[in-house]
Amino acid sequence: MTNIEILRLLLISGVLIFFVYAMITKRISTLIALPIMGVLTAVIASVGELPLLGLFAHENANGEEVQGIMNSVLGDGARMMASTIAATIFGGAFAVLLRRVGIAEAIIKKAAELAGDRVRVIAFIFYVATMVIFSAIGGLGAVILIGSVALPIMMTAGISGVVSGAIILLGLTTGGVMNPAGFAFFATILEPVIEGGYEAAYEIVARMAITLFIISFLVSVVYIMLNVKNNQRSAWHARKTQSAYELSNWALIAPIIPVLLVLSSIYVMPQVITAELAIIAGIIYTVYVCKIKDKVNAIAQSFVQGTQEVAGAIVLLIGLGILIRGVQFYTVTPVIAPAIEMLVSMLQSPMTYVIGFTLATPLVLYRGPLNSWGIGGSLPAIFATAGFSPIAVVWVLRSTGMMQGFGDPTNSQNIWIADFVQVDPNDITKSLFWVGLIITFIALGYAILVDQIPLI
Repeated sequence: MTNIEILRLLLISGVLIFFVYAMITKRISTLIALPIMGVLTAVIASVGELPLLGLFAHENANGEEVQGIMNSVLGDGARMMASTIAATIFGGAFAVLLRRVGIAEAIIKKAAELAGDRVRVIAFIFYVATMVIFSAIGGLGAVILIGSVALPIMMTAGISGVVSGAIILLGLTTGGVMNPAGFAFFATILEPVIEGGYEAAYEIVARMAITLFIISFLVSVVYIMLNVKNNQRSAWHARKTQSAYELSNWALIAPIIPVLLVLSSIYVMPQVITAELAIIAGIIYTVYVCKIKDKVNAIAQSFVQGTQEVAGAIVLLIGLGILIRGVQFYTVTPVIAPAIEMLVSMLQSPMTYVIGFTLATPLVLYRGPLNSWGIGGSLPAIFATAGFSPIAVVWVLRSTGMMQGFGDPTNSQNIWIADFVQVDPNDITKSLFWVGLIITFIALGYAILVDQIPLI
């Protein structure tokens, strides 16, 4: 590397470190930091190389006209996550509809009735119920709806506040890994760096999710067995309440309809059903089985309210797209490739890959660099510049992301649950820390030994 390339690399590294620190300390919003990082990375790599800092269209070394940063990074980046944004909007509408008709609350109360007074059964059933619900919906509103019913029941049964909160968070994360909107997110960041396009990326991510779901489920069951004593008896008795809509048992399976459609399309049908279509089918099914009178108006209202609830996530996705396009800009690759190649050389053996990224799992916490909703979302593109398998990187993001889902004390759901059960959010993180490490280790080990994914 030349001196100027080293200087550019140091400046880019400094920008990334500064903004990661600023996000961790909450001095700068992630919504603002991500697009700024993307633009600055491309600008630093272009200074002295391209006219007008590379901001506008220009001719490259071969005399071909190429798009500048304004179009290639800002324009294309803002549009990059369009599929994920669509799935997020549909998912938001589905979540509102499920809450409106009372399906989420009905599942939790049905779980309470089935559990009776056996404490370990209560914990396990609430874990499963939360898992089923969050395979379809998300957001703090759903957490509050479920937690305000389930947490008092578990605590009355004698389960500690930390463990009760951890059980809900484990269910949320285990179910969330099967959420079709999540498939769309990871497929979008994988698509540009693999062959086969979006559909191939979507199928890879969906198959990956099944493995992570099974691993997370089994490890969560072990956590419940170790932390909930079976000799306790609960004095709580479920009380039946009337829903605003007449709900049949068929209505209670509405949350898993999109998941079933996606999985059946992968293993049974010749064509993969995308997240958007699967969620739309779930919405139609819910409206039909719940006997809503004004079906069209109910769907319209759900989309309006759902879009409002996920507006922050949409802006975050736009910023992430700009960051990814920024590190993919053609002047950036020659600058960062040597450093990434050095890192890849240390991680390209199966043992260092599994152990190294398992030990790095805590970097997802506090909005750290492995967080998929931050700089972590750009890692497949960054590592691909050095020849490292982007699929192997997505395995890392999905595996370590489990700890982020249930263990990050800066998550809104962690903060609300900790406040509800009157404990410090970090106490829940400490309780679940080993769970995140074990899930990452087993998942990456499976990827190497069973799936036999290539690392380079």
